[in-house]
Amino acid sequence: MLPGRRYSPSGRHPAAEVPTMRTIEIKTRARWFALWVIPVVIALLHGGCSGYIPEKTTEMQARSILNNLSRLQPTPDPNIPVPEVYRQGPRIVRQVIGNAPEWKLFYFCRYHTARHLEGIVNAQFAMRNYDAKGNVSSAPIYTLSANTATNQIIARAPTEADITAVLALLNEVDVPPVQVRIDCLISELYASVTMDKEVTIYMENLFGEDAFLGGREEAGQMLPAFPGASLREAARKKFGLKIGYADNIGIPGHDFRALVDLLVSKGYLKVLMNPTLEVINGQSATIVSRDYVPLQKVFIGGAMEGYLRTQTDYRWIIDSLTVTPHVYAEGYIGLETTARIGAKLTPEGIVQNPIITERTITNRENRIRHGESLIIGGIRKTEERDVIRGVPVLKDIPLVGGLFSGRDFEQRGKEILFILTPTISTGGRPNAEVVEEIREKHRPPLPDDQLHKTLMDPFGLDTRERERQRQLLHAEEARMEAEAVKAVARRDVYAAEQLAAEARREAALVQAELERVRVETEKAILAAARLKAEAEKQAAEARKAKEAAEKAAGKTTAPPEGSPAPSPNP
Repeated sequence: MLPGRRYSPSGRHPAAEVPTMRTIEIKTRARWFALWVIPVVIALLHGGCSGYIPEKTTEMQARSILNNLSRLQPTPDPNIPVPEVYRQGPRIVRQVIGNAPEWKLFYFCRYHTARHLEGIVNAQFAMRNYDAKGNVSSAPIYTLSANTATNQIIARAPTEADITAVLALLNEVDVPPVQVRIDCLISELYASVTMDKEVTIYMENLFGEDAFLGGREEAGQMLPAFPGASLREAARKKFGLKIGYADNIGIPGHDFRALVDLLVSKGYLKVLMNPTLEVINGQSATIVSRDYVPLQKVFIGGAMEGYLRTQTDYRWIIDSLTVTPHVYAEGYIGLETTARIGAKLTPEGIVQNPIITERTITNRENRIRHGESLIIGGIRKTEERDVIRGVPVLKDIPLVGGLFSGRDFEQRGKEILFILTPTISTGGRPNAEVVEEIREKHRPPLPDDQLHKTLMDPFGLDTRERERQRQLLHAEEARMEAEAVKAVARRDVYAAEQLAAEARREAALVQAELERVRVETEKAILAAARLKAEAEKQAAEARKAKEAAEKAAGKTTAPPEGSPAPSPNP
C-alpha cells in the first residue's frame, strides 16, 4: 500500500467509488434516451416502419366511405315530361279490310290502367247469351286489347257508332281518382298490481310438550306452511324477504321458526302505434312490421326441483295495418280495416315476467267524414283474483291470524283503442323538404360546451372535418343542380327533336297524301281521257250507223225506172 493514497475496503480504485458530475450527467441522458428510444424501436420492430401510415390511411378511408354512404341527397328534378305521343287525344281510324269497312280506336289511358278500363268496357258492351239451362255467356260485339307497356287501349268495331260509344264511355270513366291518407292511432294501456304473502312456521316441543306445529321439509329446505303465488309461479320460491323470528335452527327438538314473506309487485305497459298509409280510392294498402324476439321460460328443473332452468324461444311480434278506402260523393269516406298490434313486454304475474300479447280488430266498413277521427273499436277489461290459504278459525284470530294464512292477490286492467283519421291526400311534398327533414332526424348530436370541445378536440380537427364535409355537401348539391339544369336542357332538346320528328312525319304524311292525290288525279285524268275516247268512238259508230240507216231507207222509198211517177193527189 502506497503512502498518501486512500484505498477502499473492497480494493477498487478510488475514482470508481466517487462519481463526478460528468458521470451523473451522462447517466441521466442515457436514461432519458432509453426511455424514449426503446418504445420506438419496439414499435418499429413489431409493425415495421411503414405500419403507421397505412393505419391512418385506413382510418381516413373508412371515415370517408361512411360519410359518403350516410349522406342524404335530394333527388334530381329535371321534370322530364312524358313523350308527346302519350298526350295526344284519342284517334278513330277507318280501315277497309276485305271490302268491308271497320273502325279502330286508339286511346291512351290518363288516370287508370288499361286492364281496369278494359274490364269496364267489356262489362258494358258484351252481348249476353242464354242457353237452354239459363246459363249466361258473354260475347263482345267488338275486339278490345290492352297494351300494358304503353297503358293504351285499342278497340275495333264494325261501325262508327259502336266505336264512338266506346270512346264516350272511356271519357266518362277515365277521370282522376281520389287518393286517401289514413292515419291510424292504436293505444294500449296495461297495469297490474300483485301482493303475495307466504308464511313459514315450524315449532318443535310446543308448550314444552312433545308437540309439533309447522310445515314439512323437503330436500333439506323448509317449505312454507301457507304458500302464496309460489304454487303457480316456480320462480317465486327463489326470491323475497322473510321477516320474523327463528331460533335453534337445525337443533333437534328445539327448532323454532316464524317467518313471513311479503312481496308486492307493480307494473305497467304503454304501447302507442301510429301507422300511416296512402292509397288510391278502392285499392288496398298494407304495412307490416315484424320482430323476431326472444322469449324466456323459467321453470324448476332437476330431479329434486332444486334449481331454476331458463329456456329461450323466439317468437314473431307482428304489427300490421290493412286499409281499403271508399270515397263517397257526399263527403264521407268508408274504410275496410284490419289492424293488429303485438307486444312482448307485458308484465304478467307476481314475477312480472314479460309475455307476448296480440290485439286484432277487423272492421268491414264504417263511414267517416274526411279530416275527422273515429274510434272504430276498443276494449277495456279489468281482472282481479284473490286466494287465501290458511288454517280454519286460526287464520281469523286478530293480530296473530296472519301467521296461519297465506295470500295470493292480483289485479290488472287494460284498455285498447283503435282510432282512424282519413283525409284526402295532397299528392306529395317537395323532395328537398323531405330530405332535409330526414337529414335533421339522422344528424348526430353535437356538444356545444367549450370544455368538451377543448378536451375531445384540442386542435379543432373534427371542426375542420365537419366544415370540409359541409363544403363537400354544398358542392355536391351545386353539382346536382347543374345536372338538373343539364337534364332540363336535354329535355328541351329532346322535346324539340320530337317535335321536329313529328313535323317531318306529318310532312311526310302530307307529301304522301299529295302524291296519292296526284296519282289519283292522273289516274282520273287518264280514265276521263279513256272514257272520252270511248265516247267519241261510240259517237262515230252511232253516226255511221245512222248514215247507213238513212241510206237504207232512201233505197227503199225510191220508184223503179220506167214506172209512172206517183200522183200527188191520189
